[in-house]
Amino acid sequence: MTAISTCPCDANNDYQNCCGRYHAGAAANTPQALMRARYSAFVRHNIEFIQASTLPAQQAQLDMEAIRQWSQNSQWLGLEVIAENIQPDQRHATVEFIAHWQDAQGRHQHQETSVFIKPADCWYFYDPNVPLTAERNAPCPCGSALKFKKCCASYL
Repeated sequence: MTAISTCPCDANNDYQNCCGRYHAGAAANTPQALMRARYSAFVRHNIEFIQASTLPAQQAQLDMEAIRQWSQNSQWLGLEVIAENIQPDQRHATVEFIAHWQDAQGRHQHQETSVFIKPADCWYFYDPNVPLTAERNAPCPCGSALKFKKCCASYL
């Protein structure tokens, strides 16, 4: 008999039926589900998922070693999702959350409202610390027919 492990994003859910399915390749059906799966990926040191779930136009610029170190050098204490807001265009959304962790410097919490973009049939995290490869007048990486400055840039 296989032991059921609780999901890092919510102790009331088991991992395989919650974030585990996204880590195995299923597309997150909501921005909140993707946010939870990303948190669980940090807890489980699944750095490849962090990269794959970031907007493709940003993936090459991610500092994968820094992400790996933060994941491995932190004890993850919990996630609180405060709000999810999907825009009427169904391509842009925000998720407000608080992540709790502990490291050698002590306990920490980080509150953020993250932006999520859905270029086709799955959601991606937009990392505000990583430059987009798109110029302001280039087509938007979310796949809309608009220029970046008139689309995703307006949500940032």
